[in-house]
Amino acid sequence: MTDLLTASVRQRLADAGRRAAPHDVYAGVGARFYDDLVGPDRSEIHEVLTVARRGGPAVLDLAAGTGRVTLPLLRAGKHVTALDLSTDMLDRLRVALPYGARCDLVAADMRDFDLDRRFDLVVLAATSITLLDAPGRARLFAAVRRHLGERGSFLLSVAGSVTVEALDVTVDRVIDIDREGVIEVFLQSQEVDAGGRARLVNWVPLAEVAPDEEVPVLTTRLHLLDVATVSAELVEAGFSAPTVLPVRGGGLAPGEGMVLLETCDPGWAGRAG
Repeated sequence: MTDLLTASVRQRLADAGRRAAPHDVYAGVGARFYDDLVGPDRSEIHEVLTVARRGGPAVLDLAAGTGRVTLPLLRAGKHVTALDLSTDMLDRLRVALPYGARCDLVAADMRDFDLDRRFDLVVLAATSITLLDAPGRARLFAAVRRHLGERGSFLLSVAGSVTVEALDVTVDRVIDIDREGVIEVFLQSQEVDAGGRARLVNWVPLAEVAPDEEVPVLTTRLHLLDVATVSAELVEAGFSAPTVLPVRGGGLAPGEGMVLLETCDPGWAGRAG
């Protein structure tokens, strides 16, 4: 399964006489790691809630994960349907739900789902659009259009100008992860493919292990996307040209780290709901 490992991680493990045990960062042991990695990140939450408060109560949170966006939406009084392909992620979200929360958990693929209802707002946060290739994105957009209400909005986050440049580089860096009060050190290794269209990301714990002992490597593959590409795809899929909403935070100027694209389905005009 070396295709799941960056060249840097493969070499480091080989030099240390260790064997890799790759894990999907969104499932199994990866679900807890992902929660620890992104759970504390408040990027885009304020902007998402600002849009959500303008509309009705029914919100669909796609790629909801462990609830980074779902939980604030619930606290804002929304009725949230949290959809994710990973049942391990949803299990963690289920535990975090406050008593009496108006939240439906759905295990499904965001490229192909049918909930037999429409929503006032559909959210795809955390730049999760990068999980999908071009055909997958087209399927996602079609599914979202089927679920948007007459005045509904589709809101998704995309990397801003500075972040796009940073993601398009093969690089290793050491990061600290707070795991229930204990700081663990990980190597984050990012490898951009030769075509510059996707990046492979690994996270490897740097704690000492014995030679020949398996080392867990959390892994994912993400596509490199910018605002112009996603905006054009949205229009091609039948959405209106999106409004670009700069996201504040990360020590960068608003919009340099992340932006939100807000769009709607203009096809509702003259069409029955």
